[in-house]
Amino acid sequence: MVAPALELAGSARDAVGLGREQRMANLAGRLRFRAAGRPPPGTSIVILDDVITTGATAAACTRALAAEGFTVSAVLTLLAAG
Repeated sequence: MVAPALELAGSARDAVGLGREQRMANLAGRLRFRAAGRPPPGTSIVILDDVITTGATAAACTRALAAEGFTVSAVLTLLAAG
């Protein structure tokens, strides 16, 4: 099941060229929980990210979900090179 529980609120700048701390600051306060996308109780939560450069996005998503009482079980990254 896909539960679109998070959304990016406000404008975050493109993260290309930013270091981990800058990426974290770029996302600070911009991830918002969507009640309409709330996962069912007892669901294992897996974050899916397109690429992990510094881990800042996965960490920010994990914190936002934790603030709503969810525990993230895993972070998956899909990457195709070439």
